[in-house]
Amino acid sequence: MSPSPRPLKPGDHVFLVDGSSFVFRAYFQSINQDRKYNFRSDRLPTGAVRLFCTKLFQFVRDGAVGIRPTHLAIVFDKSEDSFRKELYPDYKANRSEPPEELIPQFPLMREAVRAFGLIPVEQSRYEADDIIATYAEQAVKAGADVLIVSADKDLMQLIGPKVAMYDPASGESGGRGARPERRIGLGEVVEYFGVPPEKVTDVQALAGDSTDNVPGVPGIGIKTAAQLIAEYGDLETLLARAGEIKQPKRRESLMNNQDAARISKQLVTLVRDVAVEVPLEDLVLEDPDARRLISFLKAMEFTTITRRVAEAYGVEAGEVEPDPKLAPSGGDLFAPAAAPTAEGEAPAAAAQPGAAPAAPSGTPTPSDLAHQRAQAARATPVDRKAYRTILDLAELKAWCAKAIDLGVVAFDTETNSLDPMQADLVGVSLALSPNEACYIPLLHQGAGDGLFSEGLLPGQISLADAVAALKPMLEDKGTLKIGHNVKYDELVLARHGIQVSPIDCTMCMSYALDAGRNGHGMDELSVLHLGHQPIAYSEVTGKGKAQITFDKVALEPATAYAAEDADVTLRLWQVLKPRLAAEGRTTVYETLERPLIPVLARMESRGIAIDKAILARLSSEFAQGAARVEDEIAELAGERLNVGSPKQMGDILFGKMGLPGGTKTATGMWSTKATALEELAELGHKLPQKILEWRQLSKLRSTYTDALPNFVHPQTKRVHTSYALAATTTGRLSSSDPNLQNIPVRTEEGRRIRRAFVAEEGNLLVSADYSQIELRLLAEIAEIPALRQAFTDGLDIHAMTASEMFGVPVKDMPGEIRRRAKAINFGIIYGISAFGLANQLGIPREEAGQYIKRYFERFPGIRDYMEETKTFCREHGYVETLFGRRCHYPDIAAKNPSLRAFNERAAINARLQGTAADIIRRAMIRMEPALVEAGLSARMLLQVHDELVFEVPEAEAEATIPVVRHAMESAAAPAVHLAVPLKVDARAAKNWEEAH
Repeated sequence: MSPSPRPLKPGDHVFLVDGSSFVFRAYFQSINQDRKYNFRSDRLPTGAVRLFCTKLFQFVRDGAVGIRPTHLAIVFDKSEDSFRKELYPDYKANRSEPPEELIPQFPLMREAVRAFGLIPVEQSRYEADDIIATYAEQAVKAGADVLIVSADKDLMQLIGPKVAMYDPASGESGGRGARPERRIGLGEVVEYFGVPPEKVTDVQALAGDSTDNVPGVPGIGIKTAAQLIAEYGDLETLLARAGEIKQPKRRESLMNNQDAARISKQLVTLVRDVAVEVPLEDLVLEDPDARRLISFLKAMEFTTITRRVAEAYGVEAGEVEPDPKLAPSGGDLFAPAAAPTAEGEAPAAAAQPGAAPAAPSGTPTPSDLAHQRAQAARATPVDRKAYRTILDLAELKAWCAKAIDLGVVAFDTETNSLDPMQADLVGVSLALSPNEACYIPLLHQGAGDGLFSEGLLPGQISLADAVAALKPMLEDKGTLKIGHNVKYDELVLARHGIQVSPIDCTMCMSYALDAGRNGHGMDELSVLHLGHQPIAYSEVTGKGKAQITFDKVALEPATAYAAEDADVTLRLWQVLKPRLAAEGRTTVYETLERPLIPVLARMESRGIAIDKAILARLSSEFAQGAARVEDEIAELAGERLNVGSPKQMGDILFGKMGLPGGTKTATGMWSTKATALEELAELGHKLPQKILEWRQLSKLRSTYTDALPNFVHPQTKRVHTSYALAATTTGRLSSSDPNLQNIPVRTEEGRRIRRAFVAEEGNLLVSADYSQIELRLLAEIAEIPALRQAFTDGLDIHAMTASEMFGVPVKDMPGEIRRRAKAINFGIIYGISAFGLANQLGIPREEAGQYIKRYFERFPGIRDYMEETKTFCREHGYVETLFGRRCHYPDIAAKNPSLRAFNERAAINARLQGTAADIIRRAMIRMEPALVEAGLSARMLLQVHDELVFEVPEAEAEATIPVVRHAMESAAAPAVHLAVPLKVDARAAKNWEEAH
């Protein structure tokens, strides 16, 4: 067997593959080859996947540059919405949309990685390069050697004595024979940039990057930038002495673009201390499960590499069947290989583990039924020429009348903004049956030239007339309205007086069925379930700076795009709706997903008030505080320096002052990441304490106090966040634009930001928060008598745990002992390791390991719960919450121990976190009727993890709190009876912080 996950050691070889650039390189290489090899028999594009698999097989079997990896990470970009977009909204704005043939291959690339027994690594807010930089830093610190598989020049800043790069296009056969393998080291970096790796970001900051839209300094290219940095040493010194530059244009450009240079450096500098979700020690490489890999390759119809894999691992390929969920006749691309059998619909799945009953002999499985429905939906190819553009009011009324007669209609809105609270209603599309779809343009403008270059295009139905015609149908109780992410459309139409009801949402249906298997965007689902690639938005609006809003799109392409959205939504409903019943997910969808949509829409439309004066005052205080700390840092350091420069800080701390524990990064710079500074601060060193204080103040100012006022709606004067219903595997909601679920509360400065969220005059804010809900659910689900009794008796659970573990009476409990028990209590939920607990408590790993061992000895039911959960998930591919939500982890039975362990930890936590998410969803759905029944006018504004925030008239606050508390504490019933009581802390105040 291959080794289990373990810390890295000297002599290990870590390969870090830039999967995102690798995918594009494979695609463009594939289109230069014989086109017949780029499609499967059902015309699914697979050429890039084929070359991707070929190269991946080379790494797994042979490595590169004569080295075979001990650890292998395939790292992808999760999305383009990285933290850099927050720093500079135009970052990567020039990037074009991926080629149409490449889009359906993205999920297949990740499936390929899993088929090789590896983990596809990706993480929100960070780019693949940041994850690679973090892994490289960790590996070098452990004494391992690193090979970064990429030709991306941005990664050259990481090269050092133990870090090299490898061009994945080398070592392949080209038009004139084999190309030698190209290893990129220190010499190649200097050859390309004119400076060593540690100076690369300074050069990039000056030269900019048109590909990523990094501004740089106009008129300065790489060669000039290298000369300047070589002369002045670093970017900050150059900018400080820009007035000395002899060339007038260069001097003026440097002096006028200093902010652009600094922001450019932030954009190009890779983050090396990402809190990675997949530990590097989990990425140990071992031989793949050959049969699983061959099954995948045969489903893709890759003949040559299938033969090579079979020969390499001594498997008879003819004995292996193609993966049925991926083969051309397969339905859902991400359905589990052994689909669960049909089961009766129950209010909740309260007793897990326990397998679903087997279907009677001869009964078609849900997978069979879904496949049949998918085939039926595909039977009528999408015909965009059949779509109608409705310019006549009588014709629109006829469509609405037919929709009412049919009792079902798919609809979609087109707008000129992603913000539903400010978007104009540009048009509406309807679909009654496959290819029977139309688009009603309302506010389309002239294209900018010709007779009608300004104002509305002639012939469109007026907005008022269209709303009057659509309203009766969209509000008709006997007509089901189907949308995809219908919450957005509800918000837009509500601003025009239309309350859409009843509804179905195909995004939420997909989420109830397949959370953890695939994404839930309409285009992705169309490819997965219908085999159809819809028109991309950029195809009709353009890209980058040339992009136009939808109201500027001509009517013919607008109709093709918009009507297709409604048509595809209807077809997806035809596939997904029957699956809900066949797979026993109807209750989850109808009690946890669909009814929450209008609740969230109302919360988003209400928004919450902020006090700009408080935020402005905080910004000023934070700025003054940062300036004061800068002075203190200069005094402690003995010189004035740029506190935001990791290099200068490292040189002072570990070079000039010689503080202990200094480590260098791959580029030879001293590491000044937060953990290193915190360790020094704990030892009593003042300078690192001050640096941490300065960083915190600067972040609070830039991320919150300066940014939040920009989100205030010009008419409502409130902040309106947006909640995502289908963004996590466990059912938890996420918030964006702005993210109000991530406002810091652990520090006094952070908590002061919450004070800027205020109630309107005459009102109070009420905050109601579940107390230790996931620990309570652990006691419930794992059936731990001691913990159950402690919660029932209202004891301090952390003190009780400490008493059980360490034999200290609760009444004499030292604070440090309670703190350790608290860390263990919460850590166990998230699968904390001895290493992680040791870091958190600042104790030796052996001592932390003994704590965890003692914990399981005192509460053996927790270990049993974990093992039972893993066993169930390995058998079925998912875990269930107490309310029947399925959280899928298809790789939990993988042969690779790292991949398996990663999924095991997630599955154990998902049952608890998912059940908690279901409970607060149920509370939110019931809350408004409970308030109305009590004759109260409180309005629910925010959901933040386990907390709900309301705005309440001052005179009703005292009466509101018990109603809110009761609705939340009783939310599980009657579907699930909890032996462990839920407890809610609630209070009212003028601002959020005081109410919390």
